[in-house]
Amino acid sequence: MVMVLLMIAVFATVQAKSYGDIEQQRIEKVFPQTDSISDPEGTFKVRTLSAAGKVIGYVFQSLDVVDIPAYSGKPINTQVILDTAGVIRDAYVLEHHEPILLIGIPEEKLHGFSARYEGIKVSQRVVVGHSSDPSAVTVDAIAGATVTAMVVNEVIMRAAHEVAVSLKLIEDRGGVLNKPATVRQDFYEPATWEQLTGNGAIRRLNLTRGQVDAAFKGTEAEGVDNAGPDQVDDTFIELYTADLNPPTIGRALLGDNPYRLLMQELKPGEQAIMVLGRGLFSYKGSGYVRGGIFDRVQLRQFGNIISFRDMDHQRLTDVFAEGMPEFDEMSIFIVREPAGFDPGSPWSLELLVRRQTGPVSGTFSSFELPYQLPEPYLERPAPSAEERAAIEEASRPMWLTIWYQKHFQIAVLASALLLLTAILFLQDKLTRRPRFLHWLRRGYLLFTVVFLGWYALGQLSVVNVLTFVHALFEHFRWELFLSDPLVFMLWVFAAASILLWGRGVWLAVPVRRLARADQRSRAQAENSPIRIAVRGA
Repeated sequence: MVMVLLMIAVFATVQAKSYGDIEQQRIEKVFPQTDSISDPEGTFKVRTLSAAGKVIGYVFQSLDVVDIPAYSGKPINTQVILDTAGVIRDAYVLEHHEPILLIGIPEEKLHGFSARYEGIKVSQRVVVGHSSDPSAVTVDAIAGATVTAMVVNEVIMRAAHEVAVSLKLIEDRGGVLNKPATVRQDFYEPATWEQLTGNGAIRRLNLTRGQVDAAFKGTEAEGVDNAGPDQVDDTFIELYTADLNPPTIGRALLGDNPYRLLMQELKPGEQAIMVLGRGLFSYKGSGYVRGGIFDRVQLRQFGNIISFRDMDHQRLTDVFAEGMPEFDEMSIFIVREPAGFDPGSPWSLELLVRRQTGPVSGTFSSFELPYQLPEPYLERPAPSAEERAAIEEASRPMWLTIWYQKHFQIAVLASALLLLTAILFLQDKLTRRPRFLHWLRRGYLLFTVVFLGWYALGQLSVVNVLTFVHALFEHFRWELFLSDPLVFMLWVFAAASILLWGRGVWLAVPVRRLARADQRSRAQAENSPIRIAVRGA
């Protein structure tokens, strides 16, 4: 009972918490110029690092982002520091409960492994060991703790990617497909304004004066042009946008002939975006008249800004959608081909509101209207064989990826276990050839020491027992045991052999003396059983 309690204590619950000096020391080592660290913010509790009022990086704990169990059944908590370009500047394991690192391998090796992620961009693919993908970054595993290394790799890269996407440091293209979608020109069905706003083909942003005032709090423009108490709920602007290229949307809003003429004007790769507005604020303004650039609206996709000039703009005078309200301003903005716009990926229309803080100075605040074209209007290219393979690999559970990577060791061990099974079933025949059996036993023991012990590191130990006992008291998950394929195979074989042949794997071999001897000595030799151990696992 005491032993069980001690083992449970070893696997105490890991939680994201403050680690005091360790966290601060890592930050000071990476960004010594840091003079301000914000409180944890957002879903992932990210802290912003600043120097002289400028953001220089971000720091977070992986346990606030992903919860991936390691070989112990408990997650590994890592502090990751990113710079503003989405590059990992530091990864340091704060807490783990891996038994092999608690009682065997020095912990310095774990910290040395995590240090290899410095300089890796979060959008890159990192593989532990070797990879046939030339674009992948490879890192060597921790000798004797391969499973732990693979879990740390997944924890660092997945957590860093999630945080970088949430901070808009990198684009999120949905994983592996990079080919842009095309708008289906063969799909059309009549639609009203209500239907188009209902299915997301037309998106809306409504801002009140109070919301805009709140956006300027803490800036130099705080208090400038603020609304009175009775004006806080007044509409500042009601903004709508839609992609006009799909026939269902374009023909419903413009009419058949205007839509046909618009499509004829567009060059390959160009997209027509409709913007409608009403309220106190003009999304067009007057700056484009002087400078030719619209300074109040712009598009953002994959982190790229798409600005519009006067030559990209067309005024709308008539819109034919049934049930459409009246608007103060109606426009079509053309996204040109060099922008690399993908109509099938999310984008946002940004509204920039400027407040004057001096004769020539001012402060901007932006408001986003997110947009995603409904899937029925899109045609996505079929993925190539390489992309399908990447999709399949990305969707695999981690334990299955490990089995794929260790296919050679698994094949060799499976062959060895099949050979051992054949030896056990044919033991009566093999005992008639004692010399052959003697060398077979020596060869098998040599294979066990060299291949299983030194090369594949697949020997059974008390660590496996601790893991199994811990799993009985926690949520039992097969992937904990499947994450080390060689050990899993050996345990299964050991359990089966115990059921079939009892404690241990033993062969009773009556040794017959082949040399001439007297009848009595030969009889004694024939009746003298010698038990020879064949240790295959």
